[in-house]
Amino acid sequence: MDINALRCLTARGFARAATRIGAATAQYRPASALAPCASPYGQGWAAFSNDRAFGFAGPALWDVPFVYALTDLTDLRAGDILTCGAETYFIARVEPFRPPLCVLCNAVVTLTTTLAVQTDAADPGGYATSGDAAAQATLATGWPAMIRPGSGAGVPGPVQPGAIRAGGFEMFLPAIPGVSLQAAMWVQDGGGPRYTIGAARSSPWGVRCQMAQQQV
Repeated sequence: MDINALRCLTARGFARAATRIGAATAQYRPASALAPCASPYGQGWAAFSNDRAFGFAGPALWDVPFVYALTDLTDLRAGDILTCGAETYFIARVEPFRPPLCVLCNAVVTLTTTLAVQTDAADPGGYATSGDAAAQATLATGWPAMIRPGSGAGVPGPVQPGAIRAGGFEMFLPAIPGVSLQAAMWVQDGGGPRYTIGAARSSPWGVRCQMAQQQV
């Protein structure tokens, strides 16, 4: 059996099915941390389902962002971003003969970190705080991500009497070229909330972060 020929036939079958039941889709392959969706890498058709058999019995479930894509497999990679109508996905895994695993995104985030503050005598450590926006450097902007309540990681800091514990969240996003996410970096959701990263784990699937939501 010719594996390469079988792989091509599978990709062709997925592509034909997508043109019949899918919708127009734009594909992006991020090359810059500051403009991941600057220009489309390709155009195609895709249908998304939380059922790997593509029975389309129901929509994606609340806060369960993992879905499968019925689309052409010829030129897909983990980390590619797909937009279909009003929805945005990133590809977490691509394997031969199987529909790609995608993550349905619900946020567009900007990632920042501190700059050294050499003249700030009140801060012997030489670093700004999360509220000092003038001393922060933008690492990445415009990245689609999935943010949902989860087991957040604690972030060191002062605890005031009667303070409310910060809510725990987790974030999934594709790997960002040239950026390695670390604890104590900040995430700004385009919708408003700000988060502090407590832990980050990179893998071939993308990046998974545990975060605490900033209260002010």
